[in-house]
Formats: sequence, C-alpha cells, structure tokens
Amino acid sequence: MSTAAAPPTSIAILEKLSALREGLIELKQDRTTYVKSHDVVRHYDELCEGIWKIYDVEEFEKGFNAKEDLSEGQIIERDLAEDCFMLISLLFLTVGRNNEPPAVYAPSVIIKRLLEHLAESAHYSQKDLEPIEQKLNNMHANVEQGGPLYNPLILAMLRVKIVACQQSLRVLKTALGSIPPEIAHVHQRLVSMRRCIRACEAKPKFSETEVMGYLATVKEIDATRLDGKFVAEDGSIPSEGQEILDGLLQTCYSIIDGALKRQGAIAPGLKPLAEKLMQTKSQLEKLELTQAWSLRETDLYDFYKLVTRIDESRGDGKFLDTEGNTPEEGQTALLYMVRRCYAHIYSLISSSEASYPPVSEALTPVFNQLQTVRRCLKEVQKFGIQDDRELYPYSMKLASIENMRADGRFMVGNDIPEGQGRVNSLLAECFEICHDLRTSCQNAGD
Repeated sequence: MSTAAAPPTSIAILEKLSALREGLIELKQDRTTYVKSHDVVRHYDELCEGIWKIYDVEEFEKGFNAKEDLSEGQIIERDLAEDCFMLISLLFLTVGRNNEPPAVYAPSVIIKRLLEHLAESAHYSQKDLEPIEQKLNNMHANVEQGGPLYNPLILAMLRVKIVACQQSLRVLKTALGSIPPEIAHVHQRLVSMRRCIRACEAKPKFSETEVMGYLATVKEIDATRLDGKFVAEDGSIPSEGQEILDGLLQTCYSIIDGALKRQGAIAPGLKPLAEKLMQTKSQLEKLELTQAWSLRETDLYDFYKLVTRIDESRGDGKFLDTEGNTPEEGQTALLYMVRRCYAHIYSLISSSEASYPPVSEALTPVFNQLQTVRRCLKEVQKFGIQDDRELYPYSMKLASIENMRADGRFMVGNDIPEGQGRVNSLLAECFEICHDLRTSCQNAGD
C-alpha cells in the first residue's frame, strides 16, 4: 500500500467528503426540527459531485467490489464516500422516500453483513434466506425503476451491492439444496435450538435451568430417529441430508456441553466489548418495541458503525482482549451479540421500508396519533355508543388534526412531507367511523 503524500486533488476530495459527512451527521442529530426532503436531496447532489472523482462507472459495471491495490488515500476516500452514502440512504428512509434508489444502499450493506455471518456460522435454514431473497428482488426493482432519474454511477454502485448479495445468497441456498423438504422442518428446529443455546450464553445472568430445558428438547429430537436416521412426517426416511442434520444435532450437544461448563463466563479482557454489545443490543431491542414513536432511521448509523467496528476488529474470527490476546471464554457470546445487533438493525430498516405508502418523519407523529384514534374507535365500535357525547374526545382530536392542514395538505413550513395520501386516508377513515357510530346511535334511539 502506498504511503506517499496525497496529491492536492486528493486532499480537496477528502476535505469535501469530510465536510459532507459532518453536515449529514449534524442533520441527523438535529432534533429541533424534522428532516426535510430538499435538504436530503441537496446532500445527495453533493455526494454525486464528489464520487465522480474517486469512482469509475466502468469498474462497477465489471463487478469491482474490493479495495486491493488502492493507495491509503484512495481507501480513506472510499470509506468516507460509503459513510456519506449510508447516511444519505438512511435519510431517504427518514423522509419517506423508501422506494427510491438511494434508499437501497443501507439495507444492501446490512444484508451483506448478515449473509457473511450466516456463511461463517454454517448453520441456517431456508426460513432465514427466503425473506432476504424477496428483499433483494424488491431492491433490484427499485433501482431499475429509478434508473432514468438518478446518477448512473450511483446506480452502478447499487447494482454491484445487490449482485454481491445475490451471489452470497446463491452459495448459501446451494448448501441447503441437499436437505430434502421432507426433513427440512427437523433442520429448522435444530437451527433454532442452536441459536437459543447461544442466546443463553449471551444473557447478563446465565440460566443453567434454561439450557437444560434445551438439552431435553434436543434429546427429544434425537429420540425421533430410527436406526440413527431422521424420519419424515409421512414415516419415510430420506437418504439425502442425513449427514448434515446429524452434524447439526451433534453441534447442539457440543455447545450445550460447552455452555454448561462456561456458565456464561466472559474473560476479563473481553468484558468491555461485551458490555458495549449488550448495551447496544438492548437499545436496539427497545427501538423495535417503540419504533413507531421514537425511531429516526438515521439513528441506526451510529449503531451500525459501532457494531461494524467491533466485528472488524476480530483477528482470525476471534475477538481481541485489551492486551491483544484471544481468550476462549466469551467468544461465542460476543459473536452472538454482534449477529443479533445486525439482525435488529436490519429488522428496523425493513420495518421502516415496509410502510407503504411511506410516511415521512415529519408526518409520523400525526400518523401515529390517527392510528391510536382509529384503534380506540374500533374498540368503541364493537359495543356501540349510548350518546353522541361519548364521541366528543375523538371528534375534538380529529378536528384539531384536520385544522393542521392547509389546502388539504399537511405542511411543515413550505415543505410538503411524503405520506400525504396515507395520512389523509386514515383521517377520513376515522371521521367515517365516527359518522357510522352516530348514525347507529340515532337509529337505535328511533
């Protein structure tokens, strides 16, 4: 790798990308106002201007996706560009532009990490791969549909990211091809058992009773075999896939034995990493519970960077302690937590994208309030009302939300946030339920 001084042009690019990243971080951290679509597009345009100087469309069209043979300055440039693209992608999700090509970048990066860890673990099922395959197909469609409107270099980068994920997925699917559908349910159950045992090791307080419960389940699965062979639900014994399932069964026994010996112990030198990962995992789990009310998609950037930094600090697959050693105690717990953090980040991004039509951050509070009103009205609808006055609280809330509109649209300053149709449709539905309840009450009185 070259260590020569960077040329003035390279320094200018680094300064520009650094300034762009700082601007994006400031935008994501500013909670005094909502992120506006035009601000996101402005930063996206700045990124497009910068990447022409460090990337070449042809290298992406040829499938280039590595950093070998690059100078130190070029690697820094590309790392900065990727950081900027990650932030911009999350900002596109934040403002509700979920189905546009830039929004594809963030999930593609997370999916690649997930696939790498599935390959490393060597224990996964078709159930893990199917939603990822569907997601990649949707991402590919979004990139192709947005083609005429977006920078060709950006599109080339996204295509390479998606293709890389699809290639990794194809390898994983091929490995599962030898497991017949007749005993796939046994394989799925063993994969689930393995993960449950690993989860026990990663808990703040180890529960031997819980692990013994999983041991009983594994023994129960083992007892269903005939002459050492796994049996299909129809009583047949497929010849293929038996070795894979037997290997996974023995792995479950082995990790249960290891878990009971270690009792959740983590080497002192690995405890700082374990505490960071445990805290991050806990925060992500809370976000999944309160997502509709508290998540700004750009918050996931900091979680992603932290987990990636810890993941990439491994040497030969092992976590290094404070002295640079690789103690055995705690390795599996830390690896499990890294993988769970990636899974939580992906789940949060996917949940955000699943909202269709998408609703921007600016309209999310109104949308959430309307969802709550509708939920309450649906409950009231089950039993009906005795008097119109029972609807006053709901009517007042709906009127206050309706008064927020200007010319039928919800505005934030001069900005028209994404999701107008969905919010207006929900408002109209709430008014309609109120009307139906009043009509039913009046008819009952007559």
